[in-house]
Amino acid sequence: MYRVMITDLVTRKSFDLANIMKHRGIELLLCDAVEGMSRLVLERAYGAPIEPLRKTDRFDEDLHAILRNYHDEKIVYIPIEEDTTLLFYRFLERGEVPENLFYNLPPKESFETVRDKGRFSAFCHVKGIPVPAEYRYEALKETVPLPDDLIIKPRYGSGSAGIRFVDRGERVPEMTAAEAEKYLFQQRLENPQNVEGGFFLFEKGKMVGYYGHRRIRTYPERGGVTVFSKCEKSPELRELGKEVLEKLSWSGMAMVEFLYDSKTSGYRIIEINPRLWGSLMLAEFCGSRILENYVLSALGATCEPGTVDTSRYIRWFFPWDLLLYLQKRGRVRRFWGNGGKKVCYINFTYSRFDRSLLFTLYNMFNPRMMRKLVQKVRGG
Repeated sequence: MYRVMITDLVTRKSFDLANIMKHRGIELLLCDAVEGMSRLVLERAYGAPIEPLRKTDRFDEDLHAILRNYHDEKIVYIPIEEDTTLLFYRFLERGEVPENLFYNLPPKESFETVRDKGRFSAFCHVKGIPVPAEYRYEALKETVPLPDDLIIKPRYGSGSAGIRFVDRGERVPEMTAAEAEKYLFQQRLENPQNVEGGFFLFEKGKMVGYYGHRRIRTYPERGGVTVFSKCEKSPELRELGKEVLEKLSWSGMAMVEFLYDSKTSGYRIIEINPRLWGSLMLAEFCGSRILENYVLSALGATCEPGTVDTSRYIRWFFPWDLLLYLQKRGRVRRFWGNGGKKVCYINFTYSRFDRSLLFTLYNMFNPRMMRKLVQKVRGG
C-alpha cells in the first residue's frame, strides 16, 4: 500500500492534485504547518487530517516523525513548491533515507540550474539551446536607445511575480550592482502573451510522457497567469524540451515554457519550472497520465502510456477570468458557453462543489492572496 504526500496545502496546485489523486483512488498524506482556523478549514476542504510539517529547521524532525507513523506504507513525495523541495533535498543529504520514502527528482545540481533563471540562461547558451538574448545591466545603462524592448525577471521566483517590462524609450530602473545581480535582463520577444507550455515526465534522463498547452487568455493580459488554455501536442516543442531536459539529465516532472521568435522563425525556451505547474489538472483531464506515471516511476513500477486528447481545455474561471471579463466590460471572445464538457475548471473539477467553494474562498481571502489579488488588478 502507498500514499501520495501532498505539501503546501494552501496552494491551489495542492488542492487540485489531492482531488485528482482521490479521483484515481490513491490514498493521501496531507502535510503542512497550518494551525488554528486554517487547519480546520483546510481539513474540511481536503476531507482528510493534516500531519504537521514545518518549513523551518524542524523540517527533518517532522518528516522523520511522519514516516515513522506510516512505516507500514510507501510514501511518495511530489515536488509542489521549490522551497519545500529544497528542504527535501537537504533531508536526503543529511542521513539515511527511510525505506518507505519514494520520489522521482532530478539531480540537485540540475534542479538548482533551472530554478536560477540566470544560471539556466548561461547553461542554454553553452549547450546551444535557443533562449532570448541576455544583456548586462551596466551596458544597458549606457545604451541609448535600448536595443529592444526588455523584460527584467527575478533570477528566483515563479509565475509573473516581480517581472518588469521596459519599453523602448524608457530607462532601465536604477539599481546597485548587488541589486542587479538578483535579476536577469533579457530581450523581450514580440508576442509575450503567446507563451506555450510543454509538460514533461522523465525518468533517469529518459522521457516518459509529454503534452502541451497553448494560452488563449491570461490575467493580466500582459505577463499574467494563464486563465484559459487549450491542450496541444507540438512535435517541435516536444523535441526542443526533450533536448534540454536530456542535457540536464532530468528526472521527474518539469514545465518548459516556449515563445515563438518571429525574427528567427523559431521557438526559444523562456524558462523551466522544476515543480508541479499551476495547470496540472489538464494533465489528468487530457489523458496524459503524467501524474499517475510520476507515482509509478517513483515506486519503480512500469509507467502506462497515455493518450492525449488535444480537444481539451483548462480554465481558471474564478476569480481571474471573470475579473478579465468585468474589466473589459464583456468584450472577451469565446467567454460564455465555450468547450462544454471538454473544459476542466481549476479548483472545481474532480472535487465536490462544497469543498471547492470552501477552499476557493479560503484561498482568495487570506492575507497573502488578497495582496496578490490587489497587485494583479492594478497590473491589469
